[in-house]
Formats: sequence, C-alpha cells, structure tokens
Amino acid sequence: MRAALRSIGIVGIVAACLVVTGTAQTSAIDKAYFGTWKLNVAKSKYEPGPGPKESTRVHEDRGSGFVLITTTGTNQRGEKNSSMYVYKPDGKDYPVAAKNQTVVATIALRAIDPYTVEFDQKVDGKIVSSGKRVVSKDGQTMTITTKGTNQQGQPTSSSAVWEKVAGRPATH
Repeated sequence: MRAALRSIGIVGIVAACLVVTGTAQTSAIDKAYFGTWKLNVAKSKYEPGPGPKESTRVHEDRGSGFVLITTTGTNQRGEKNSSMYVYKPDGKDYPVAAKNQTVVATIALRAIDPYTVEFDQKVDGKIVSSGKRVVSKDGQTMTITTKGTNQQGQPTSSSAVWEKVAGRPATH
C-alpha cells in the first residue's frame, strides 16, 4: 500500500512538472508586451536603407498561449503594407500572411525571459533573418534587432525602436 501511494505521489509530481513546463513558455512573456506599438523612425536604423516611413504593430493575447501580431505601415515610396501571424513562443514555425505575398513565409519565436523573444524568419523553408525582440522593464519601449539577407543575397541589419501607444488588448 505504501509503495502504491509513493508511486502515485511520484506520478503526480511528474504530471505537475509537465503541466508547469508546458505552460512556462507560453506564459513567459511579460504582459507589457501586449498592446499597440508605433515605430520611432528617427531612432531606428536599417542597413541597407531606407526603412519604413511609418509602422504600427498590435500585439494581442489570443488565449491558450497564442499571440496575434498585426503590423501595418507605409514604405518610403508611399505604398501601404501589412502582415499578421499567430504564434506561441515555442520555437515552432508559424505562417506569416502579408499583403502581396508571393512566397511561403514563416516565423519561429522562442521566449528567453519575460522581456526577450528570439526569432527566425524563413522564406520557402530557408532562414532569411534572425533577431531578438526586447521590451523594456517599464513596458514603454520595444527594440527589435534583425540580421539577415535580402532577395539579392546582400547582408541586412536593422534596429527598430517601438514605443507603446496603447495598453493591453483584452484576451479573446
């Protein structure tokens, strides 16, 4: 009887650890991450340039550990652009949908700590850029740094500085 209870206790501890481990990645993102962010073009750098004329990102908690990112903006030629994706910060590839998209694009994100997420962007299964997204401890600034290659095979890098303009949208 005692051995059976001990086995049940061990199984219960293992199950609890699995539940905690399974939810740790999806709840690892600080709540300040959610909301509306506007690109500070003057503080951002794009090599080779130019970067966007303007851009806004909305980060929404979609429940069950999923996050929805919607980005809209205008490039230097005045053309509107937009993209969106839903992901969990679990390192798996998630599809990215963008205006006038002609390739299969995915993104894989990994939560490093509550304020930092690393990512890889792929086109047709090949990594084209990698980077890091860091939200400041006060939740008012987000910096996204990226290194990769463009369609011509040239190296690219960017440091985009985003400022919080609205709070956390409701969970759906």
